[in-house]
Amino acid sequence: MRDRLTGPKLVQILLVLGILSGAFWLRTCVDDNDNTALEKENVDFCDISHNECALLQDGLHARARMKTDALAPEQPFELAVDFSDSQVKVVRSVLEGESMYMGTLPALVSEQEPGRWQGQALVGACTEASMLWAWVLDIEHNGIPRQLKFRFEVSR
Repeated sequence: MRDRLTGPKLVQILLVLGILSGAFWLRTCVDDNDNTALEKENVDFCDISHNECALLQDGLHARARMKTDALAPEQPFELAVDFSDSQVKVVRSVLEGESMYMGTLPALVSEQEPGRWQGQALVGACTEASMLWAWVLDIEHNGIPRQLKFRFEVSR
């Protein structure tokens, strides 16, 4: 009834241990290059943390920008968006993780003047060195719902 640790069983245990240790070492210790999340995914976009970015959707122009001294996880920053039509209403404003699922985080914005919305948000910390995020705006323009997405990257 009682099995003993025999030579073949010991070899199997050591083999599995070696494979798991090697996989762990490769995953945590080897860093083949320092590509950002954007380079790894080959995403072409305008980063609102460095530039004012513009989108055109069905004749509606939107310009978004981020105001911050140093963009970092768990540090608040300002977001602003200007629309070409003052009748645009922001229905929902959230941040979503693009390169890794992080759920949705609120980006609280309010209308400062017709067509200009501004507010604050912060992003969560991530295990990756660089994380791609999207500021997702659900808007209503002339009774038609639309969605705008402005991307930015946060590095640790």
